[in-house]
Amino acid sequence: MKHLLRIVLTTTLQMVAISTFAQGQRPAHLPKLQFGHEHHSASKRASHDAGHAARNVNSTVVVPGRNVRHRWDDQTNTWNNGTVSVYTYDVKGNPTQIIETDSATSVPLHKEILSYNGQNQVTEHVYQQWNGTAYVNDNREQVTYDAQGYETLYYYQVWENNAWTIDTGYRTTTTYNPAGVLISQVYENYNVDSNTWEQDGRQTFTVNASNQWTDIVNEAWRNGAYINEYRIRNITWYDWAKLQPSYLEEQEWNRPTSTWGEDSRSTFTFQPNGSYILIAEDLVAPNTWVNAFRSTNTFDNFGNETLYQDEEWVTNTWVTEYGYRYLFSYTATNQVRRAVEQDYSTTTNRYENYSVDTYGNFLTLSNRKATGLEATASLAPNPTLSSTTITVSGLREHGTVQAEVLNTVGQVVTTMALRSQQGTIKQEVNLGALPAGVYTIRLHTTEGTIAKRVVKQ
Repeated sequence: MKHLLRIVLTTTLQMVAISTFAQGQRPAHLPKLQFGHEHHSASKRASHDAGHAARNVNSTVVVPGRNVRHRWDDQTNTWNNGTVSVYTYDVKGNPTQIIETDSATSVPLHKEILSYNGQNQVTEHVYQQWNGTAYVNDNREQVTYDAQGYETLYYYQVWENNAWTIDTGYRTTTTYNPAGVLISQVYENYNVDSNTWEQDGRQTFTVNASNQWTDIVNEAWRNGAYINEYRIRNITWYDWAKLQPSYLEEQEWNRPTSTWGEDSRSTFTFQPNGSYILIAEDLVAPNTWVNAFRSTNTFDNFGNETLYQDEEWVTNTWVTEYGYRYLFSYTATNQVRRAVEQDYSTTTNRYENYSVDTYGNFLTLSNRKATGLEATASLAPNPTLSSTTITVSGLREHGTVQAEVLNTVGQVVTTMALRSQQGTIKQEVNLGALPAGVYTIRLHTTEGTIAKRVVKQ
């Protein structure tokens, strides 16, 4: 149960945590636990790698044109010969093509081609291998989303006999209340043998008067009916817009007694930049809770992840069982120049080198501004002592609009998801934890970027 809860808690934080799964793989029940979480694919890693070094404040985007990656050899304690990745971008700074070659011989290895929708979500990721004379298709992922930004269809396909063949498929049907808040997701798996969709399960959300989730019930489809599996309840939110909870409980369904059994509870402590610590406890006797595990996820003030660590509670002390961290160095203009990834070894009980990425050939891209929308957007109050409300109307899209708060040197100090309802955003932005100064609130819409400055007193 503790492993299941860890998945629930970690993926709940999808606005601040970066997870990457291998191509074509998807844990059997992971989609049911993610509060509208997208499929995490190799394209996420592609965007992540390029995004380490990306920086922009107003109408330009600065991105790396080149990256050299080396792996650490545990036997020789040296960096192996590496690979060179060359990036091509769209005007929003999304990588659209990545060509990887051997750093020593310059022999091509593979090519990745990515496409996006207006909300910068990956809709197709094609992976091609070099066969000695040309790039040939190997596999691809295709994803569609609804107007709210939730994934509705996912295919992983392989190239066979000069055609794309479906290897894995998932389909999600979403339902919303009148306020546009997700209240249910029904999941189906694609059966490649019969070429049909099969019921898999569903997730139902209880919404309070503030249109925030308080309970989530997960059911599996078995023998022609839905049956309870587990539920998350008594959720309270640190930041609803970013889906960051402060507290929740989880119960498992006891089939012999047809009752919910108390099992686990978790408390989250967040920092303004998205860093958090969660502590999970197990119920071992009536009204008796003991520590189970602790997860720590930290980010620097540029928005880059620096640590993820899982610890188990063993003989009254925390023992690290899994972890990784990044050591960054930056250019004078705050682009990542180097990123060293280290993984935790339970054998040596320390973090050990895994890879090093060196970024260069930085490009400054033009980022189209939504001039008309920006002219009508407003922040009030401004100046403010704690929070301000951003109002934007006339948007073409509905659902979620990604936004961030930047300081005067372009550092991302917090990110958020603003909700557009019938083309209008009116949402409070909490600046209370930030020091006094001038900040830029920037929105990414299908019509371009909106940037508004606010003074925090």
